Order: sequence, then C-alpha cells, then structure tokens
Amino acid sequence: MKFCVQLLLCSGLLWSSFQSRRTQNLSANTRREISVEAGITGPEAANSDPEIQSARSDSTSKFLTVDGTRLHFVIEGAGRPVVLIHGNPGSGQDWTRVLTPLAAHHRAIAFDRPGHGLSQRPKHGDTTVEVQARLLHDALKQLHIERPIVVGHSWGGALALVYAINYPGEVAGLVLVAPAAYESQDAESVLTNLAAVPVIGDAANFVLTPLFGASVVRSELKKAFSPDPVPENYLRSVLSEWTKPEKVKSYSIDDALLNDCLKKLSPRYAEISVPVSILAGDSDLIVSEKGNAGRLHDALPKSRLIVLPKTGHQIPFTRSQAVVEEIERVQRLSRV
Repeated sequence: MKFCVQLLLCSGLLWSSFQSRRTQNLSANTRREISVEAGITGPEAANSDPEIQSARSDSTSKFLTVDGTRLHFVIEGAGRPVVLIHGNPGSGQDWTRVLTPLAAHHRAIAFDRPGHGLSQRPKHGDTTVEVQARLLHDALKQLHIERPIVVGHSWGGALALVYAINYPGEVAGLVLVAPAAYESQDAESVLTNLAAVPVIGDAANFVLTPLFGASVVRSELKKAFSPDPVPENYLRSVLSEWTKPEKVKSYSIDDALLNDCLKKLSPRYAEISVPVSILAGDSDLIVSEKGNAGRLHDALPKSRLIVLPKTGHQIPFTRSQAVVEEIERVQRLSRV
C-alpha cells in the first residue's frame, strides 16, 4: 500500500494554508465536472439534498444512517444487485466509468466508505475493515439488497473479502480489482503511526505547512495510473478532497489498521466458496500483482485470475470494460 502511505501521509502531513485556499477555489468546479461525468448533478457535491436525481441518467445520490453514521451512495439501474467498494483514498466516484454500463443489466450501488467522499466516519471506536464490512452489511439490509455481487478495488478488495468471510450466505460472488489481500510492509512506517495518533497526529496534520503537498499528489497519482495518463478532472477533484485534514486522518487510520486485519483473516480465504474473479495489472506500481492477486488466486483454486497487459493500479478508470465483463461472468456463474 505504498500509494496510500506516500500520497496520503505526505499530502496530509504537509498540509498548508496556501493549499487550503487553493483547493477551496477548486472544489466547486471540480466536483461539478466529475459529477457530470458520473451522471450526477451539482447539488450532490455540496451535500445539500438527501436525494438528487440526475437529468442525464437514472443515477441517484442518497444517504442513509447506520448506527449513527451517515453513509452516502449512488444507485443506478435494476436487476441483480452489484455493490462497488472503492480503495484508500477514494469515493464512489471512482466507479464513474463502470456504474452506467453496469446499470444496463444490474442494480449498481457505489458507496463512499466511512470517512471518504460524503460519508461520515463513526465517532467512537476503531473503524477497522471488519467494522466497515458490518456497516456496509447493515446498510444493504436497510436497502433490502439481497445476495449482491461485491466488487472491491485495492483496499476495497480487502473489505470485499472480509464481507464474504463474515457473511458467507449473503454474497453471490466477488470481483476483486487490484486487491490488497495480504500484509504489506509498505503500509507500515513512523508516518503512518503518527498520522493515526490522537492529538499529536492532529497537530502535525494542521500545523506542518510546506507547500509541496499538491506535487506529491500529482506524483503518486501518476504512479497509480501508469502507464495511462491521469484524467485531468479526477486529478483536480482529488487535489481538493485528499488534502483536507479530517479526510487525511481517515485515510491514514485505514492504512494503519489494514495489516492486522489481513494477517488475521487471510488464512480464512479458502472458506470463500462463491464465484470469484480477480483482475490485476501487469504494470501495477502500487499493489504487487504477484504478491496479492496471484497469491490470492492460489489460495482460491476455483477463482479466475486475469492479468491485464500494460495496465496499472487504477483499473476501474483505465480498463472499466474488463471490470464490467468479469461482473457479468460472475453473475452467470452465480446462477449455476
């Protein structure tokens, strides 16, 4: 998870008043641009209405509350439900290029994970992968969503795996996109621990003010998308979002808590019996394909592994059609 550590902790811990003023000016325009691409109208980005129906498509932005935590999601289409879980950092907007084509045959739901996008972070206790899986489970119960196909990208792949282990009878299948499935030393550092420490981490987050946080974001996103270019609208949107101290804290804590969860639950992957497709890029500079997707495929003999040539980490953007095709494949297998 080198991407999360370098991108989030450096951009967050090097937070500056200059960057704050700059991103405030960018925020309204960039949210509007990326929302138009996703088929969601501008008011959703301002979080002013509980439900916004797009004039361009059937995508609807909604909120629900689980255990006092307000969660945001976008829903589109009808049919077998598919739940889309983004990585760290990110939001449901990361599924922009998957959502609409998927909704032609499915009820597609893209959540903002707790503390990401427009979703709140729980106020008490550690928001571990298991806690996030429970919040997602309870949210889907509120929506009367039964046996969805769960799709997870990167950090979200770990959440999808935990969900399938903890709720084995309530998942029809998994599609794991560049999943973070095993422990990574890249996620462990003094900076990771510092950002997650109360008071000291908060002080560092707000007080340290060098002016090169935005350049770190650009550099690390270039690695994440490589060998493809970074979409300009996406870059501008995350510059405004990922340099907010409260968001950086959530991202850093997610990284800090991930390894313990993977260490505990990875020996249980073989318990997963539903159809599983795993997609990975052969040029992924963020999550090792062999150390994660390949290793997971070996642990799940009935899974299918697709290694995409000349492809990096941000597969939901750069190879969205491949993601949709694997969801359709898992859908067919889940009916057998």
